[in-house]
Amino acid sequence: MNNELNDLSTDPPADDLCIRCPRLGHQINFSYCNSENSGLPCFKTLDCWHYHFDVHAYLKDKLTEKDFTKVFLNKGKPKVFSLLDLIEQAKKRKGE
Repeated sequence: MNNELNDLSTDPPADDLCIRCPRLGHQINFSYCNSENSGLPCFKTLDCWHYHFDVHAYLKDKLTEKDFTKVFLNKGKPKVFSLLDLIEQAKKRKGE
């Protein structure tokens, strides 16, 4: 059985290859995805680029273990908690 992931290069594609970004809604290249998060990759980079090259191997090699974990393995707060936090901040501002 042929494993397609083993056939993919670990070299990122040239900047002329663009794919649709599910977050932004338009075409972007890997260079943008690789640094859009304050110099770190977007948290969706693994999902978006795995068809085009071995993005997991590339990023595991390029990022520190701490940064890889920070971007791809840490789960952020659920959206409901973020919304509740924003509501509390607005209440405090209104009370001032």
